[in-house]
Formats: sequence, structure tokens, C-alpha cells
Amino acid sequence: MAKSPSDLIFEALCLHYRSTTNVSRIMARQELQEATGLPAEALVDALRDVVGSNADPDVSIRFVDHDPDKITLGSAWVRRCEDMGKSI
Repeated sequence: MAKSPSDLIFEALCLHYRSTTNVSRIMARQELQEATGLPAEALVDALRDVVGSNADPDVSIRFVDHDPDKITLGSAWVRRCEDMGKSI
């Protein structure tokens, strides 16, 4: 079964978050597009579905400083990502 765009986004951001070589937990939109393999339009549509208000602590992902080219895990997905790492 094919993964949903939101699953692909989560996996890419989680791998980036957990990487020991990345100092920043922020991904540029182009990096995220390359990591997910999603076409630009599909990525933008998927981001609309999972991005939340920067004021909401339980969002899935958020734009850093309201910049749609700087994407990072929101607290809901940070917890999910950390839990995923524990089960490996």
C-alpha cells in the first residue's frame, strides 16, 4: 500500500530530526520535496493539511517564523518521532 503524502512528510521530517549530522531541525521546502519525492503541488497540498498555527503547541508541523520554506516538526509529531525511535 502506498504511503500518504502526510506519512511521507512525517517520515522525512522525523529522519531529519533524528539525524546526528543535522544541527538544525528545520528543512527547506525543496529539501522536503526531494526527501518525499512528492511533486511540488502535491507537497503544498499535503502541507496545507498538516501544518498548524505556530501558536498551537500540538500541531503536526509548523512553519518557522511563518516562512513556508522553513518547515519543522510540531510537538505532536516530535512526540510521535521520539516514540518511533524507541521502538527501533
